[in-house]
Formats: sequence, structure tokens, C-alpha cells
Amino acid sequence: MRKKIHQIWYKNKGIGFMLLSSLCFALMSALAKSMSERFSSVELVFFRSAVGLPFLLISLYRRPGVQKGGKLYFIILRGLLGAFTLYCLFYTLEHLGLSLTNTYGQAFPLFIAIFSFLIFPSERLSGRQVFFLFVGFLGILLIFQPEATGEWFNHATGIIYAMGTALGYLAIKEAQKYYDSRWVVVSFMGAGLIASTISLCLGTIGKMPNSFFTGYWVTPTAFEWLKALVMGLLALGVQYYTTQALLHEKTSIVGAVGNSAVLFSIAIEIALGHGLPSLLVCAGMGLVVWGSYRVSR
Repeated sequence: MRKKIHQIWYKNKGIGFMLLSSLCFALMSALAKSMSERFSSVELVFFRSAVGLPFLLISLYRRPGVQKGGKLYFIILRGLLGAFTLYCLFYTLEHLGLSLTNTYGQAFPLFIAIFSFLIFPSERLSGRQVFFLFVGFLGILLIFQPEATGEWFNHATGIIYAMGTALGYLAIKEAQKYYDSRWVVVSFMGAGLIASTISLCLGTIGKMPNSFFTGYWVTPTAFEWLKALVMGLLALGVQYYTTQALLHEKTSIVGAVGNSAVLFSIAIEIALGHGLPSLLVCAGMGLVVWGSYRVSR
């Protein structure tokens, strides 16, 4: 039995890693959502980046990466995209629900298909892919519409978050051909730490109000430090398992399996007593997940 389980895991290692990544991501998002009542989204970016970075640097010191190098711009691009995507993620989590934010995030296969078509000359979109792209974007419109009278900027940030995630996945896939996967994650967390530190200084020292790019530092209690630590470790798990998944499986399949984060998020919201979103929003979420899955295939 153990041998059979080992064989199944070995054949589907990439899918297994992505499921673990999705679970870590849903749990991290739930913690971030609960902490957003007291902390700005910028400070949450700081916590997420600061916790995991020392572990990665220690790992690289003890076991230096084996890599070809020579493509530093992939690492820089991944870092910049990662930092901006973090800002979008935590800002959207602060202003929208957990499952809704993660649904926007899981729309990234739609944008991967579009960006691949625009960036790589050999990529072509079939008629079926175009159809499912429309299905996915119809789902986004259904999610967007019920809140049209509210802050549209929050939903726009969710869509930009999906676009940044798509570009980040493409950058990771290319960067891993030349650099140790840990350096790819270091660039992501390092850029997030530097950017959030600058933003917190602008808010705390410069007296600028909390916004998308600035935040006022709030000193955590002992229990909140513990929550920040757990959130950072879960974030490290997300990056590690996603990177491993991309090493062992195609980007399209990894993207499709990543939709499980929405299901995990809905389950967490129900467990916390928040219930389900409205029927129209649930229909939109379903179309986004289905369209993304079909485009990936």
C-alpha cells in the first residue's frame, strides 16, 4: 500500500504540491483578513515578507544554490511583480471577502492565456480557448456587478492582482531555468519587504494616511506577533509549494489545480460562520473557476 501511494505521489507530484500551496494560501488569507481589522494592508505585506525571508537566507547559506545564472532580469522582474501583487492581494483582502478575493486571484489562467498570446509569437488561442476566456470574464462581471454601487476600486485591484499573478507565474517558469528556486522566492519576499518598509515610513514618519501604497505602523500584541509569524510561515509554504509544483508540472495544469484555493476559502468562511456570498456572486465565482480551468486545459 505504501509503495502504491508513493508511486501515485511521484506521478502526480506537481498536482500534490499545488494542492498544498492552495491550502496554505487559503489559511494565510483567512489570517490576513482577520488581522486587517487592526493593521493596514501595507503592514500585512511587511509581516508576510519579513517572516519567511530569514528562513530562505539561512537555507541558501547552509546549502548554496546550484544554478546557471545569466538572466538576472527574470529575478528582478519576479521581485517587482511579486511586491506589487502582494499590495493588491492584501488591499483586496482588507476590503472584500476571503472567497471573493481568492476567486479574483484564481482568474490568473485567463490572463496567462492572453499574455502568452501577446508575448510569445508561437502561442495561438484556439476558438474553444477564446470561448472560455469570455466565460471567465463574464464571471468576473457578475462578481463585479453586485458591488457596482460601492467601491469599484476594490474590485479593480482584485483584477490587477490576477494579472500580476499571471505575469509572476510566467516569470517564475522562466527564472527557474537559470536560478535556484529559493532565489526566485527571495526576490519576491525581498522586494515586498523593501517596498513595505518604505510605505510604512511614509505613513508613520511622513504622516501620510493609510492607502494602497502607504500605511501607519501599529505595534502588535504578543498574540498578534504569533499570528503574524504563522501567516508568514504559511506564505513561505505557498511560495515553496508553488515553486515545486511548477518544477514538476506544466504551468497550465498548475494553474487549473490552483483553483482549489477558492474551495478552501469558501470552506473556511463557512466554518467561521460567514456563510456563502449571494447567488449571483456564487454564479460568477463558478464561471471564473470553470473558465480558468478550461482555458488551462
